[in-house]
Amino acid sequence: MSKPLALLAYQDADLEKQQIETAVRTTANRQKLNKLAKYIKQQQATLSKLNEDMDVFSATMTRLKAQYEAVLKRLDLESSEFETLKGDDECTSEEMTEFRHDIEKLNREASNLEKEIRQLFQNLDNAIAEYQKTRQQGVKAKKEYDALKIVCQKEKDDAAVDMLAIEKKMEELERKVSPALMSRYKRVRLHHNMPIVEVRDGKCSGCNMSLPSLAIRRLVGEDMILECENCGRLLYADNN
Repeated sequence: MSKPLALLAYQDADLEKQQIETAVRTTANRQKLNKLAKYIKQQQATLSKLNEDMDVFSATMTRLKAQYEAVLKRLDLESSEFETLKGDDECTSEEMTEFRHDIEKLNREASNLEKEIRQLFQNLDNAIAEYQKTRQQGVKAKKEYDALKIVCQKEKDDAAVDMLAIEKKMEELERKVSPALMSRYKRVRLHHNMPIVEVRDGKCSGCNMSLPSLAIRRLVGEDMILECENCGRLLYADNN
């Protein structure tokens, strides 16, 4: 078997192996499995974010409650002093007015804190509900993922029989190609799906670049393989 024919036979087997691998990776079950994996990852990120939000809400709640209690204590103290001053004949109207303003200010501050605390309670309740819902969805998706993973593994195992036969064929064909040429093939294979292509109408059929006449003459009539100067593919001429 000539060098081009041996390498072409190897490439055909290589392409067949690629087709099997692609078929296994792109089954409907595999695609659904990949979508579920992404969904589960997104759900985990959402749960992590909700946990962070709840921690922030809880910390803010603790701080606001402390502020609220402090304001209530001040309000109680100011109110007591105001009642005492109301019975003091020496207390001026200006002092009474100032106390009223202070008490009104504390009442407004307490009212604003109450609103913030109620809103935080609502935010926390919403976050907890969302966390529980997301977690339930994640658990359901994980069960579906685990079941589908078994199906996909069976598909892979079934394809492994054909893959083993192809790999054995490739090993046999590789022994018919020189190590140096096979090394060149595998190097080009890193960049091109079909490393070896035919010269047609004086052009590389891989990139369609015209070839120097000297290179074409070297290919014609010889058991020769050259390399395309433009794309790097291995070139052969069909001299039949």
